[in-house]
Amino acid sequence: MDIFSPVGRRLPVSAMTVEETAKYLFVSRAQIQKLLELGKLLEVLPGNPSGKLNIDVASVEAYRKKTDAAVQAWLDSRTEDNEPPWL
Repeated sequence: MDIFSPVGRRLPVSAMTVEETAKYLFVSRAQIQKLLELGKLLEVLPGNPSGKLNIDVASVEAYRKKTDAAVQAWLDSRTEDNEPPWL
């Protein structure tokens, strides 16, 4: 994954903070903590010396691709035939 600097340059990144990950996935920081506990996201070891968690970018990308595919599959399954008649 590439993160863009303020001047538009791509910066290679191998870890993201909880806050960055939450913004990228459009979820709360608490949800990121839960995903870490469930093993759906992976922490980069050793942790940041400041005590903040670093999350592996590859696991974030894999999780986003999986959820995006699930959303797209659900959207593709929706047709007028399977909608309730009152819509």
